[in-house]
Amino acid sequence: MLRTLEYEYTPHTVDNRPTAAAALLERRHVQVLADLNELKRKGWSEESLHGHFSRQRNIADRPNHQTEKFWFGMMKKGMEELDAATGILSSNHRGQLHFLDVCCAPGGFSSYVLGRKPLARGVGISLPVSSGGHGFKLEPYFRSRYDLIEKDILEYDHALHDLSDSPARFPETMAQRFDLVIVDGHALRTYLAPFPYEPSADDLESAHHSYRGRLIISQLIIALEAVRPGGTIVMRLSHIESFPATPILYLLDMLSDTLVVHKPRSMHAYRATFYVVAKGVAPARVAGQQAHYLAGLRRLWAELSCGGSSGRGRQMVHGDLDFIVTTSQILDSYVDRLVELGREVWQTQLDALRTFLERKGIR
Repeated sequence: MLRTLEYEYTPHTVDNRPTAAAALLERRHVQVLADLNELKRKGWSEESLHGHFSRQRNIADRPNHQTEKFWFGMMKKGMEELDAATGILSSNHRGQLHFLDVCCAPGGFSSYVLGRKPLARGVGISLPVSSGGHGFKLEPYFRSRYDLIEKDILEYDHALHDLSDSPARFPETMAQRFDLVIVDGHALRTYLAPFPYEPSADDLESAHHSYRGRLIISQLIIALEAVRPGGTIVMRLSHIESFPATPILYLLDMLSDTLVVHKPRSMHAYRATFYVVAKGVAPARVAGQQAHYLAGLRRLWAELSCGGSSGRGRQMVHGDLDFIVTTSQILDSYVDRLVELGREVWQTQLDALRTFLERKGIR
């Protein structure tokens, strides 16, 4: 039985973003971040913009064929920009490039990789349309080099118990297989959650609270499982200065040889999303650290899925990623690195948001 988790839009309640930014600004004065926060406050206080964002959400929740084709093209353009800025596909690969695209629909990222690398072979995992996912638009001439798995990644069992032969586990055949793993999933207001029974209002509320956290943790576990030693992970995050983006950024920084971030100007430029590109992930020297992080992520996944007072899962909260790094540790010893990584992201968003507000007559 599938039930929609449709809900009225509210900002992510896991984090008080102004407080997170303020804590960073107390340690280091970063003018671009201060300017961005001020501009965001101005934008949120403008009631005239509420209708604009409401229309955008309605389009996102009920896309037609043309909308999905537009998104497909935008994703191709965004990946091209991301590749040009970070060199995702510039690495020398022995023979074919094998890549995994998690939450791949409508398929623009995969299309760009297949077009740039004529020998590349890809696997995509996408939420079925029947469960609220997007339509898949990959060009027919690329399909012979691509396998599409229509599956809700929240149905994979990522718990610590040893059930490697269970069909609910992430396929062992995909472990440490891919030179490149792309994880681009985001919470959908139209997501249809599976229930083995007719859910009550409390069941639906619990499922909604756990959904966003489970989605991001599931993607991170899959990425760390699927990437081959020395491979590349590309992950979309939001609000680089806030939870849970900051500890996830720290984790990938610790597990990779090089890490860069980039915010494409062609995709959601005035929003807080950005991409982290971690290259040389999981070399032998960090095998123990990676195992520690994966074990912690699996424990958290189980708690988000089955914990809480009702046993039906709970929301991800501050402290859940302390096994990676605490907020105090970030502010004491990682803040300069965070500012270094975040400056370009904040500047891109600031420029785009300023242009957007000016076009709406808000100065």
